[in-house]
Amino acid sequence: MKLKNNKLGGVLLKTVYKFSILFSIMLCVFISSCSDSSDNTITPNDPNGGSGTTQSVTSDQRQNIEFDGFRLEVHAGDVPRNSNGTAGTVAFSLNTSSTTESGIPSVPSGFTVISKYLKAGPESFNLNSPVQLFFPAASQNTPQDLAVLKYSEAAQEWKLVPTSALDTANRKVGIDQLSLGYYVLVKQNFSDNATDFRQGGAMYDCPPEPFMNYILTVQSVSPEKPSILSQYSGGLIGQAYMNPIFLGCPIGKTKAIVPQGSISFWVTRSNCQANPPVIETYSIPAPVTVPDPLEFIGWSTYDAVTYVPFCLPAGGSWVAGRPENWPQPTVPVGTGTFQATLTWLNTASNATDLDLHLYGPDNLHIFWSNTSSANFSLDRDWQSQTGNAIENIFSTTATIPLGNYRVNVVHFSGFAKSFNCRVIVNGSVTNYSGNLGGGSVDVRTFTIQ
Repeated sequence: MKLKNNKLGGVLLKTVYKFSILFSIMLCVFISSCSDSSDNTITPNDPNGGSGTTQSVTSDQRQNIEFDGFRLEVHAGDVPRNSNGTAGTVAFSLNTSSTTESGIPSVPSGFTVISKYLKAGPESFNLNSPVQLFFPAASQNTPQDLAVLKYSEAAQEWKLVPTSALDTANRKVGIDQLSLGYYVLVKQNFSDNATDFRQGGAMYDCPPEPFMNYILTVQSVSPEKPSILSQYSGGLIGQAYMNPIFLGCPIGKTKAIVPQGSISFWVTRSNCQANPPVIETYSIPAPVTVPDPLEFIGWSTYDAVTYVPFCLPAGGSWVAGRPENWPQPTVPVGTGTFQATLTWLNTASNATDLDLHLYGPDNLHIFWSNTSSANFSLDRDWQSQTGNAIENIFSTTATIPLGNYRVNVVHFSGFAKSFNCRVIVNGSVTNYSGNLGGGSVDVRTFTIQ
């Protein structure tokens, strides 16, 4: 355990820390590992080579962010507000690569990769309401059998994400996400009807209310082919679908591409003219049965034939609040000209304490024992044992001192752990993925001139 919140004086704290680091270094030199044989350090890999874009968005803003054919749509209210109720700010990022990151397995058999791999950030961060991600599929004559896979750090494998939107004009496949991560667009290869996992469609078809956006969230599902649920993270429960939006307001009905079978949705609404939007959820889930697969003709569908319409059940009412299976929003972390965010996943049986460090000119060293300087601050230091871990260092001034900088990740205690460190410098964003079982590793160096 760290000496972060003990009652020792600062001098003793630093002495113990320095001694422990020195001891760890000496130990690693002699035995070549700071843990058991399975805890070897893997040098972080940067497949993106700095190829990406980033943009900060506040709770009250809407913004489309595009890069390399991909598009991220952020709506007003998606970014969580700060603890004091003021508008929060989140730095979103998109990075692409033609190959998988180090340590990530290939997509499962039965799928053909269509797009580049996409790292969308921030990771390990729960949004207040879903953002939309669109994947380029210009090479495909139809969206039939196209799907998005997302890598699950918890399961250590790729999982299906249901399609929620189609940009037919630009041939893009869209998904709705409450948290971002690592993705790829694939085509599902079906051999015969016995293995037919083609998706069906449902459509929210209640009489429209002026200026209302509607979001469908899976409350329960009983598919015709139960084995398909293992392909989805969480067995599809909690997946969200929202209506197409233009300039913040709806331009069509909310549709959901789902497994064939019976499914129930939480229905959520918000007024697109309200700022901040007020989210309400209908108190009774809305059921629908989807008996047939969607049949696409090119990049169009016949809504009245292929999407099964459904409406709200009688006896319920609109209640202020988000659906019960949406994760609690994450309080935004600081961002600025510089931002480094370290993320990893801790479980009850596999917990690790990693630390983020920033070194710079004039003996600058920002970390858990020295959290601020004239230009930088560490505002998130992970101390809980389980959950989506985040550590964050950012610049607090518009300009930062000239000189050489180094971002470093330290394995403080626990098991070997996979991690990602996203670093933003003057609008340039890189993601570094690796695994640490002891010691430390530099994940980025840069110079401000």
